[in-house]
Amino acid sequence: MSEVMQVANGPVMWGIALLTIAVVVVQAVLIYRLTKRRVEKEGTLTKEEIRTALKTGGITAIGPAISVFVLALSMISLLGAPATLMRIGIIGSASTEMTAANMGALVAGVTLGAEELTMPAFGAAMLACAFMSCGYLILIPVISRGLGKPLQKIFTSGEDGRPSKLAIFFGTVFPALFFLVLAVNQIAQGLDYLAAMVVSAAIMFVLNKVARDRDIKWLKAWSMGIAVLAAMICGPLFGMIL
Repeated sequence: MSEVMQVANGPVMWGIALLTIAVVVVQAVLIYRLTKRRVEKEGTLTKEEIRTALKTGGITAIGPAISVFVLALSMISLLGAPATLMRIGIIGSASTEMTAANMGALVAGVTLGAEELTMPAFGAAMLACAFMSCGYLILIPVISRGLGKPLQKIFTSGEDGRPSKLAIFFGTVFPALFFLVLAVNQIAQGLDYLAAMVVSAAIMFVLNKVARDRDIKWLKAWSMGIAVLAAMICGPLFGMIL
């Protein structure tokens, strides 16, 4: 093992990585408590609906987590296990982290995976990843603090608190357009991407219909997770056939 990888997998890096993950865990707990308190105060959701939402979110995250895990394996070989844990634990996108790390290493004259990693390149890669995550950990909480009441005035109409037309647009039309653009961008990459999208959409439609007609609650929660896993299997298989 090279000197750089000994440092990258050393106790100091493990300590920094675990400390960073601890911050993320604390943030998640605080956000959950604040959200739960707000929901219970306003009566937006029942306790059963909260449990269902948490269960559905956890199950839905399984598919993307698997793809991140596969990419993280290659990242471990390049940057070490502590750095990979720290970066994936913050952002969750191995491909984005690899891009940032490679850009940082290139500044130091090293191409990740093609040349032997040097200490300056490792430091530059970590610094690039840190700068990339500033928008998630620092910028968003700072600029979003205190915007709750102004946004509530903008997105509600009248004293009854009904959603305004602007709120309906941003809540329905804008997300639909956003995901449509993402879908078109993925389809343009090849027929295997199109096959994955069609299969996942068809499976999710069928599962939701069965769950709704037969009142199968657990199937509603698992439908998106199953569709994502099916897409992850179908896409590569279709690509191999082509």
